[in-house]
Amino acid sequence: MKIFRGMISLLLIGTALSCDAPRLNPLDPLNPGYQLASIDGTILTASLPHQPIAGVKVFWKNQNLLVETDAAGKFLIDQLPPKQGWIYFEKDGYSNDSLPINLINQKSWHITDTLNAIPKLDSLVIYTSVVNRYPTVQSDTLYVKAKISDAENDVASVFIRCTELSINKSLLFKSSSGYYENKFSTAELNLNSMDEGIGKNFGISVYDRFGKEFKKIGFSTIKRTIRQDIIFKSPANLEIVKKPIKFVWNRFLPGFNFSYNFEIYTEGNSPKLVYGPTSFSKEKVEFTADLPDINNLPAGQYFWVIWVIDDFQNRARSLPASFVVQ
Repeated sequence: MKIFRGMISLLLIGTALSCDAPRLNPLDPLNPGYQLASIDGTILTASLPHQPIAGVKVFWKNQNLLVETDAAGKFLIDQLPPKQGWIYFEKDGYSNDSLPINLINQKSWHITDTLNAIPKLDSLVIYTSVVNRYPTVQSDTLYVKAKISDAENDVASVFIRCTELSINKSLLFKSSSGYYENKFSTAELNLNSMDEGIGKNFGISVYDRFGKEFKKIGFSTIKRTIRQDIIFKSPANLEIVKKPIKFVWNRFLPGFNFSYNFEIYTEGNSPKLVYGPTSFSKEKVEFTADLPDINNLPAGQYFWVIWVIDDFQNRARSLPASFVVQ
């Protein structure tokens, strides 16, 4: 009988506690005197439509607590003292973010935040161009072409930078090619020669339309400058030519792989390209122009040049060789 009465008493106490009885457990969130708080939230992509981001590292610095978002982009940090602090978000491929939190007099704090994807450098081509001029002048130019993709499509400006050479130059977007590109002389880069840049790291930095900088999202280097000149044989020195015209030059042996580009221009203050560029293999040492574009050239003075282009797009243009069509 005593056991039966004890069981009845326990049931009555349990019923009372489960109904309207005071919540006396200090760890019970429904206890009016509950002193701990929680932070929960969802992390989404900044790009539209917003998508949940899994695996975001969520760091509550006050207690050095670290959790990660689940497949739905959600996270929960609970049993926190009611304090102020900062919560940090980090995920590879996204820009880091942080938010201030005030849990004083708050039992819970809900967050919905978005992370901005870091612009991606799809390709970067950096090459030098050396143009040989009379009598012994070489003009250097640096060419830069960068292909960049961005989930938010909010790239505002792009820069090429080399810390070692104190270079910081903007690239311009060309809608026709879809590249950010530009070309720079040695004077514009404050260099005596483009050779000073060989082997140095050139990085691409991006600013979005909110002014946020994404530093050096990719790198490349200048591999070489081509200083050797191609020696032409004929026609040259305003030689009068007969059709079909035969162009001849010395074999070029620079010690690296390359190809040729052949061009013909009108003589004068404003030369006009009238033929080319036509690509040749490195074994070529002559070209017989039996094509209508060349054999039908009007009477006048012309010059021809040959470009040497290596596997990294570095190039050099020969001195011009002149000829006359009667």
